[in-house]
Amino acid sequence: MARFSATQFGVLVLVWSTSYVVASLTVDMQLEQLRNNYMKLEQVLASKDSRLEFLEQKVQQHGNLEAQITRLVNEVNQMKTQVRRAPKLELKVQRQESLLNAVHGESRSHNVSLRQGTTQMPKSCADLKNNGHTSSGMFLIMGIKMVETVFCDFSKAVNDPSFQKWIGFADVKSFPVYFHAQRIGNYGAANTVIPFNQLRLNVGNALNPVTGVFIAPKAGKYFFAYSGLSWDSNAKVQLQMKSATADWSRIGEAHCTPFNTFALQSSLELKKGDEIRIIHIHGVIHDRDGNNFSNFVGLLLEEDVFGC
Repeated sequence: MARFSATQFGVLVLVWSTSYVVASLTVDMQLEQLRNNYMKLEQVLASKDSRLEFLEQKVQQHGNLEAQITRLVNEVNQMKTQVRRAPKLELKVQRQESLLNAVHGESRSHNVSLRQGTTQMPKSCADLKNNGHTSSGMFLIMGIKMVETVFCDFSKAVNDPSFQKWIGFADVKSFPVYFHAQRIGNYGAANTVIPFNQLRLNVGNALNPVTGVFIAPKAGKYFFAYSGLSWDSNAKVQLQMKSATADWSRIGEAHCTPFNTFALQSSLELKKGDEIRIIHIHGVIHDRDGNNFSNFVGLLLEEDVFGC
């Protein structure tokens, strides 16, 4: 077998060393390349994260935008609804203003051809038109003594005969007044006011049952009626009235024989404070058996609302 020489061995060592150095250099270069690639990858990922965050912000802004658009659409729809209701609301406001003007007494002067007035309440369709009414319809106006109902056609001229049509009187009362009084027990005191010890009704408290006197709380037309039964003798009663300018005077009278009925009725126009009573002249009024033979009733038919 041939032997390597020292020169050959040295050559082999030199080749091996060179190969090792080259291999080492190649690995370092690869590691450096890997580091560089890793850093570039981190930069790319950071850029993508920033882009993703930006896109997420855009999506959130888009959602907020959609919510604002929805709110604006709802507000527009509400405004459309209010616009559609505006004519009806305007008509209601006009009617309420007319009522407030009548109640609070806002005086206005009018120069029209129909029944005129300078008071706070409208007296005609022309007054209502001057107050701002434009929608035709039925209205309440101030009559001579009572509230009246008229139909106003605001599409026609004031001097047109069909501009105002009178409908009738409105039964307006500031408060109701009516009573029904009875007696329990005979009554025989001559020339005295008949008292009543049983009240069925006394709305308005205008009748004092103890004194038997009715005092008109409001000016207007009233109706009164009295009926009774005599005892064992002739009996007589009177309906009397007293005013601020006149003392008690007889309005009506009724009398009967023993154990017979008597009655009287009257419709009267009274001023506020006028008084009404039933006077027992003579005889005995029979109510001992509890059959309620005696009845005194009265009620306000029409109120003089304006106190003329």
